[in-house]
Amino acid sequence: MASIGVAGLAGCLGGENGANGESPEDADEIVIGCPTALSGAFAPYGEAERDGGILAAQHLEEEFDVSIEIVEGDSEADPNAAVERIEDMVINDGAHMAFGGVSSAVAIATGSWGTENQVPVSVHGGSDDITGAECASYMFSPYMSNSMQVAPTAPAMADLEDEWFLLYSDYTWGHTARDAYEEALEAEGADVIGAEGVPFPETEYGPYLNAAEQSGADGIALLTAGLDQRSVTQEILSRGIEDEYTFSMHQTEDVSLFGIDPASAALLDVNAQGWSAGLDVPEDWLDEIAQVSDHSPFVRHYMGYVSVDQLVRASMRADSLEGEAIRDELRGHVIENDLIYDLQPTDEQLYWREADNQLVQPTYVTRGLDVDDQQTDPYDVWFEVTDVMQGEEASPEPDPECEL
Repeated sequence: MASIGVAGLAGCLGGENGANGESPEDADEIVIGCPTALSGAFAPYGEAERDGGILAAQHLEEEFDVSIEIVEGDSEADPNAAVERIEDMVINDGAHMAFGGVSSAVAIATGSWGTENQVPVSVHGGSDDITGAECASYMFSPYMSNSMQVAPTAPAMADLEDEWFLLYSDYTWGHTARDAYEEALEAEGADVIGAEGVPFPETEYGPYLNAAEQSGADGIALLTAGLDQRSVTQEILSRGIEDEYTFSMHQTEDVSLFGIDPASAALLDVNAQGWSAGLDVPEDWLDEIAQVSDHSPFVRHYMGYVSVDQLVRASMRADSLEGEAIRDELRGHVIENDLIYDLQPTDEQLYWREADNQLVQPTYVTRGLDVDDQQTDPYDVWFEVTDVMQGEEASPEPDPECEL
């Protein structure tokens, strides 16, 4: 879709402090768009992103005495639909900024549109392309890239097994995950003896697990997205092979497994996770998430929270609702909000890297808890953190193809 130009945007207010010289504190309302998946296989992820953003807005309203409106729209996990949603939010609802997206393809589409029209967008895909070849000046990435998630996980996988078979979702995110694991596992001395792409979404994983079993590998890596994580683990349980192989999962999303057999989480020996409710984080925050959301706290709640928190704080520092001013305040910014450090425990600084707009933060390795050890009340915690890699170590050097 063609750019409509900054002058035509309802959300790009123009001038040093926005329309009529308004700062965020003087404006009637800060409007934040949330174009994300609210139907289909990714709906639980999009709902959680939105809910995390809603909680952040409540906290910011109390802190700054401002009014914040979250405008939601269903991206349908489709890039074209997502662009229509964000354009409508900006033109008709007056959105000043946006967050969400769930999938990498949607993230890239909305981030590109935001850049064409000077609207800051915090996107939640994990593809390396978001901060690589497809990076964009107004697109910010708070989710750990595929490479960041692989960095601590591949060594743990290589310690467990020498030969691995990769099953990956056959689209952008899965392709970059496959490539990253092949390179990282081989660097750790393990062999990738086979890989097979799986159409996404897919519910029948029998043929693909057949290929993995026939390969002779002792380790099977499940680089599967969305509710496919549910489908593949259910098939593993139905076959009764959960104890015959070592299973690894990439970008494990807890909600994929909630609501089905808890053994689906217990069978996972090593996982890449961007955030976990199993961390030592404030119980009050977890309780608040449980109150505003239909889903137990998981990584998407954190992503939605940090996105809204950081976008609004950038506008406050800029004393402006103008997109360019917000972008400039966020690029290279070192996070100062103590609660974000409570949610992402680290002794290192959390910051938005100026070269590619990646949020540099820790990445985690987890394993599924045994069923008897899983927490189910007042919310589900089915994974435990076994290792952490700090952001500076996990983050690859900025991609030379990224030119902001």
